[in-house]
Amino acid sequence: VRGMPLTRPSAPRPPLGCDDLISAVFELGRNLCRLQLSDEEIALFTAAVLLSPDRPWLTESKKVQKLQDKIYIALQHEIQKKHSAEDKLSKMVSKLPLMKTICNLHLDKLEFFRLLHPETAMNFPPLYKEVFNSELQYSDPRES
Repeated sequence: VRGMPLTRPSAPRPPLGCDDLISAVFELGRNLCRLQLSDEEIALFTAAVLLSPDRPWLTESKKVQKLQDKIYIALQHEIQKKHSAEDKLSKMVSKLPLMKTICNLHLDKLEFFRLLHPETAMNFPPLYKEVFNSELQYSDPRES
């Protein structure tokens, strides 16, 4: 929630083997909160991140790159319109390597979970499957 401090829950939880992932997510959250982004800046930055042209399964990466470039131009315009710090965009872009690391950690954890609990992975919500289906294949263990 906007304006509230971002802290990890202190209640003990069963070990999930995801401490590195959880720590990275909270670190990213703290770093982004420090930038005090407006709703418009958050929306545009989110769009730019989602429109990543370097995904291996993309067939039209040049079109995605052009669209992402337009989003970054709109984001720069929004930042300038609000008279924000000139280096705000570069600070935002500097978070991309951490975001990629988090994504890769998440995929690793998801793959590990899928291998340990294939029946549960087969029952993931449809949206979750759709989002991660291009990265992971949910094979039916009964087909083997």
